Amino acid sequence: MAHEKRDTLRYNPDVATGLTSEQVNQRVSDKLTNFTTKTVGKTYIQIIFDNVLNFFNILLFVIAGFIIAAKKYDSLFFLIIVILNSGIGLYEDIHARRLMDKLSIVTQPKAYARRDGNVTEIPAKDVVLDDILIIKSGNQIVADCKILSGNLLVNESLLTGESMIINKTVGDILYSGSFVVSGNAEVIADKVGDDTYVQSLQASAKKFKRAPSQILKSLKVLFRYLGIAIVFLSVVMIVIYGVQGYFSSYREFQTIMGSISGSLVSMIPSGLYLLTSVALATAVIKLSKEKARVQDFYSVEMLARTNILCVDKTGTITNGSMTVHKIISYGAVGEVTITGIMSDFVNCSHDENATMLALKDYFKNPSKIKAKEVLDFNSDNKYSAVTFESGITYVLGAAEYINLGKNKSGVLHRIGEYTSKGYRVLVLAKTSTGIVHNKVAGECEAIGMIVLQDHIRPDAIKTFAWFKENNVEIKVISGDDAQTVSEIAKQAGIDGADKYISLAGMSIEEVKEIASHYNVFGRVTPEQKEAIIMSLKKDGNNVAMTGDGVNDILALKRADCSIAMASGSEAAKNVSHIVLLDSNFDHLPSVVGQGRRVINNLQRTASLFLTKTFFAITLTVVFLTAGLFRKELKFPFETNNLYIWEIACIGAASFFLALEPNAERLKGSFLGNIFRKSIPAAIATVSSVLIIFILYIMQNHNAIYVGIYSIDAVVVMCTIAFTTISVAVLLKICLPFTKYRAIVFSGCASIAVIGFVLSAILSIYVDEKFNIFHLKFSEMNAINYLVTGIVTISIITFYLAISYIVEVLKGEKNNAQN
Repeated sequence: MAHEKRDTLRYNPDVATGLTSEQVNQRVSDKLTNFTTKTVGKTYIQIIFDNVLNFFNILLFVIAGFIIAAKKYDSLFFLIIVILNSGIGLYEDIHARRLMDKLSIVTQPKAYARRDGNVTEIPAKDVVLDDILIIKSGNQIVADCKILSGNLLVNESLLTGESMIINKTVGDILYSGSFVVSGNAEVIADKVGDDTYVQSLQASAKKFKRAPSQILKSLKVLFRYLGIAIVFLSVVMIVIYGVQGYFSSYREFQTIMGSISGSLVSMIPSGLYLLTSVALATAVIKLSKEKARVQDFYSVEMLARTNILCVDKTGTITNGSMTVHKIISYGAVGEVTITGIMSDFVNCSHDENATMLALKDYFKNPSKIKAKEVLDFNSDNKYSAVTFESGITYVLGAAEYINLGKNKSGVLHRIGEYTSKGYRVLVLAKTSTGIVHNKVAGECEAIGMIVLQDHIRPDAIKTFAWFKENNVEIKVISGDDAQTVSEIAKQAGIDGADKYISLAGMSIEEVKEIASHYNVFGRVTPEQKEAIIMSLKKDGNNVAMTGDGVNDILALKRADCSIAMASGSEAAKNVSHIVLLDSNFDHLPSVVGQGRRVINNLQRTASLFLTKTFFAITLTVVFLTAGLFRKELKFPFETNNLYIWEIACIGAASFFLALEPNAERLKGSFLGNIFRKSIPAAIATVSSVLIIFILYIMQNHNAIYVGIYSIDAVVVMCTIAFTTISVAVLLKICLPFTKYRAIVFSGCASIAVIGFVLSAILSIYVDEKFNIFHLKFSEMNAINYLVTGIVTISIITFYLAISYIVEVLKGEKNNAQN
């Protein structure tokens, strides 16, 4: 990190040569570089804590310590699962993090430094104090700099929250974090690293904050309350069992530890950490294959929730390249004259956007006429201008924004003939007045038009068809003529492309009012783009935005998910959630699909973990309460009793289902969706246990005969019942069957059956000490199996009824909201 001292020797390098290599090396030695600590995604320490030293794992390790103290070593099998969970999570998270670091290098901000007389592209972190830097349109300022020559229009909204464009001239300070709208300049790095203004800003600074991830927020709330509940119940158990004398002797301690460990281990949804981490990390890895870099794991979720995608015309519908289709001259000015003027004009322009590149490619024979002043294109003016030595100023841009006097209506009518066919038209005008405060003063005379043709991307029609099929509405936001954009959008197959409007001269409040009524917006300013995004979000939509230029920054910051092209401006890439490294918009459907797969599958399979957690918490409370009246009534299951359920119906099922392709649009809240699935399942599994226990107690009081003679038989009956019910829950989750889901369900159901058969063989025909599940099938009789079957079938029917009611209520709620 850089810490500039008061007595630091300041160099005064010549602008033409910059610092020498020796001076640069001295700056590096003195640590006066632009290095700052910036982390993308999780840090390695966070990865270790999340996967190894999280709260629930620590609690499991403590429980394992007590189990070891009780010498119940065969009850430590759950530690193998914990270690596997942690190992897999660490591998996936670290692999994804390294991949993110590697991809970040591609999109890191760059700087152009003049050293030893040569201009070299270097990473922003390698800029040193007093470096001479070359700044141009689209660059993000990487250090606090002072302008030595040139003129810039700068947007400091990333620092101040204000979107006003500021004119910067020689002697003015450029702040790190701002970005250049237009112009070129040579500057000197005045402050670097931690000494820059942006690094000194505290929490009170007016900086934009993104909405937090719903999954991250939901899981934090869920784990917080589960943690409180588990700790509270642990304390209550220790107090009650202590009062009942279970800690009075080592033998009693051994007896009760099976119940305590079975209760607490069942409550802890440690696998949910693994499921979330692996699912998101896998998505990051798969997205990298689609040439997409994400800023953090939870960016995947932002993308998955999108139901409106706002795109620019250039680079998304069209491939960004243009060609000159036709030259039109007015009055006595001939086409040859127009060609000569345009050749001189583009030769003086500093712009390097797609439009100017097409013009420079076409008009290639400039004369020796020099420019007195150049006004580069910016999104506010919608035109560029050059004042030549003759005193004549030529203006090139959108007719709506140029003062053409009484001839304007005629010019616009002529332009309409071409824009209705999808062409883009620029007006060339002249005036004797010059450029004042970055504007062209006075009335201008139109002398010609340049008709340009965009080229639609080869796969654009297929891409937009995918979004339509997947319920994502497309809105096109462009600075070009609205009719032109509408026609191109129609050719690309965008739904509702005929609903277009020009926002020229429209106030921000007016834009917000009409944002939801149109699909194509033309002549849009950066502030109006931001207003459209804000209005759509206010209506309850999840809005994604693609962009590549400095004029997209405000909208990208406001979008729920922002996607930038790697070929675009540094500023756009730095504020976006996702960067398409090959700038290929056609990859976006698969990127959205990855996001949906992760979140949909997480919501579906997380309910399996919470079913067990709610099951354990409810039964713990019930048996602790019952134990106050009858000491022998304690939590009946050891950790080993639950292994078949955990492995077959929770662990394996959730892991494989989380990897299945799933492109359905996300609906509802994360917690709401998993609660709707897990609570009915928990009620069903708890009911099966309570019914069997009630039958057991009734038989002990001779109130009924069901053939249950021991608590060991009760445990076997309950385990068969709630595991079978969980298989039914898994079946419901997997419906409707796909080939993949059918294989997963069949495999998990088979594991459950094999587990019970193996446990029965070991218990009845071999030896109980080899039975890792601690299920004593030797205590079972035919009536027990019959009773278990009747209870299980009844509860499954009950579960399906509850689930149906929940689904109906959910549907009614959704209809009411719609």
